[in-house]
Amino acid sequence: MTDRSVWRAVVAGGMLLVLVVAALAVEPRLRALGVAGIVERFDAFRVVAALSFGVPGLFVVSQRPGFRVGWVMVSVGAAQALGVALGAYGLLGINRGVEGGRLPGDDWAMWVSNWLWVPAYLLVPTVFLMLFPDGRLPSRRWRPAMAAAFVGVALATLDWALRPVTYENVPRLFPAGYQGPLSELTGLPDAVSAIGTVCTVAAVMAAVASLVVRYRASGEEVRRRLQWVLAAALLTVSMAGVAFAVPWGPVVLALAAVPLPVAVSVAIVAHRLWDLDPLLSRALAFGALAVSLLGAYALVAFTLGGVIGAGASAVIVALAVHPLYVRVLAGANRLVYGDRENPARALRRLGARLSDAGAPGDLLERMAAEVGRVLRIHYVAVEESGAVVASSGRPGDVVERVPLLHRGRRVGTLLLGERLRVKDGPLVAELAPHVAVAVHAHRLGADLERSHGRMLAARQEERDRLLYELHDGLGPTLAGLALQTERSRRLVDRDPEGAKQVMEELSRRIRGTVEDVRSIVNDLRPPPLDDLGLAGALTELGRGFAGDLAVEVEVPPDLPALPPPVELAAYRIAAEALTNAVRHAMASRCTVTLRATDALELRVEDDGVGVGAPVRHGFGLASMRRRSEELNGTFELLTDAGAGTHLVVRLPLAAAS
Repeated sequence: MTDRSVWRAVVAGGMLLVLVVAALAVEPRLRALGVAGIVERFDAFRVVAALSFGVPGLFVVSQRPGFRVGWVMVSVGAAQALGVALGAYGLLGINRGVEGGRLPGDDWAMWVSNWLWVPAYLLVPTVFLMLFPDGRLPSRRWRPAMAAAFVGVALATLDWALRPVTYENVPRLFPAGYQGPLSELTGLPDAVSAIGTVCTVAAVMAAVASLVVRYRASGEEVRRRLQWVLAAALLTVSMAGVAFAVPWGPVVLALAAVPLPVAVSVAIVAHRLWDLDPLLSRALAFGALAVSLLGAYALVAFTLGGVIGAGASAVIVALAVHPLYVRVLAGANRLVYGDRENPARALRRLGARLSDAGAPGDLLERMAAEVGRVLRIHYVAVEESGAVVASSGRPGDVVERVPLLHRGRRVGTLLLGERLRVKDGPLVAELAPHVAVAVHAHRLGADLERSHGRMLAARQEERDRLLYELHDGLGPTLAGLALQTERSRRLVDRDPEGAKQVMEELSRRIRGTVEDVRSIVNDLRPPPLDDLGLAGALTELGRGFAGDLAVEVEVPPDLPALPPPVELAAYRIAAEALTNAVRHAMASRCTVTLRATDALELRVEDDGVGVGAPVRHGFGLASMRRRSEELNGTFELLTDAGAGTHLVVRLPLAAAS
């Protein structure tokens, strides 16, 4: 929104205020002339409607010039403000005529005021509700309802315009014998007037129905916006109907202008209706609530003033309304700024979200949404490792970045789409650790999911290996043994010597098969690990390379008991490293060193020719790296041509426990 459009809205809003203030300024003089009060002649309703619809509408159209709902609000406010000002001017001139000194054009000013309220009054429960919130009808099927609304408004306005100003049956409004202009007119024919009434009633019912249809067909975000306006529309229609059936009808009718503007303000601020500028939307919220409260204040003051006097009524109203004003102001402040002024409430709500959430990803989304609601910020996001992992609201510019620390370590960043006030710093500092806990939980969940995926992949790989071993090795061998057994059975009777040879061959192959099965079992977990522990198993493994490689195993005497997965991974990595030292590095000596703190450190160093540069990552190196990463460990290979190979593997003990 440009500065020029803001100033235009301010100037136009100032003109509305001038009209209303001018009308109110004439009120004491009208009372002195014996004219009916502002409540009795229904002008209080015009004052409230002019301010509560006109001022917000002007700011809406200044930011969104083509928005129909905003222009309807402007039309209603302008018509009511002009009508109340012209009415005050006309009443002053007409009633001064008793003493002499009529005002120019006072008769016609009163005539315009007499019918100008009609379109402004009827547009609200018909056209305004049908176009809310996006400025369009729900569908083309609602066009007849909109046409009925315009017909009803036009006929009702014309009916009042074709009647004398004395048609309004309000006691003490005009001096005795006053007729005014167009005194011979009697309005539209009854049949035409009845058509207008039917169209208006049908349009009101259709307008409320259109809100219900929109509500049922919308998503959760739009429903939150509509529910306030739908409730306010029902309340407005009900109050307008009750106003003509109770003694305090004028007061009820005046108050009927309050619910809809307040509901629209709530939708604008709390649920980002129309995407208005945050500062503007907050100004509208405070303005609508203040106008509504001041309107109620003025109504009560004028009503009681005629009964107990102006001074006493002012004191009573001040005592009665001030506590209400404090409560309304606190509510408006909470609507605009959320729970910024109440850190305890904000922390309770955030804690409730933290305890109700399920998966870590869902937890972060809930936390971001709750921070947005607590601070009344249109966009909140959580960033982790440079990427947005959760957000709430429509993405926009990031204005504030709040670091999220968990145990002194930064785990992420809270991104805010609005600049905070200086006094909001302590509250954000209180909220940030709770969000950091959620980010840490999200990270742990992601790590756990990745670890689980690696575990499943490793298990599937082991199953595939066993499948190949059994299918390609053990399976054919057993099938051959079965054939040999059948052959020997046939030779027993006719060739005993041949049967004996077959049985000997069969016995040899069975012993070989047993060795194959034992080899498969040993691959799953070598027996030396269970019998001798990791240190003894590595020593025995080194002896197996005697004649090709001199292996020295260095193990501290206080080596603690190790988790079985760590033992197996260290044994397999060491075995692969020793095999590589013999086959590829042509080493003569190799040292295997173990150390244990919070992780098991395995070092394998040989005096061979090295792996060479660049390092070729074959199956053996890939297998060693994969085994270390499966346990969240590290794998480091240092090699230079002719300087030997140095392998360092660290396997965390806590993660594998």
